[in-house]
Amino acid sequence: MKNNILKLVFASAFALVAGYSVYASQKKVEMSDLAMANIEALASGENDHSQKIWERYYRPDGTGYNCTKTGNETC
Repeated sequence: MKNNILKLVFASAFALVAGYSVYASQKKVEMSDLAMANIEALASGENDHSQKIWERYYRPDGTGYNCTKTGNETC
């Protein structure tokens, strides 16, 4: 009987340590404001496609147009 209780205590302690390890490894990591600003800057890119720098060339078959960077329109 004493041997079974000792096994139960060790198994419970092992389960407790394993459970806490899983919990501790899944904590949310907060990023600093500087890191977040860097990520946003990289994600936004440098191109502003609302600038009027495009020239539209309409396709002869009427299916749409192509753009090149030499004009004064948005594309």
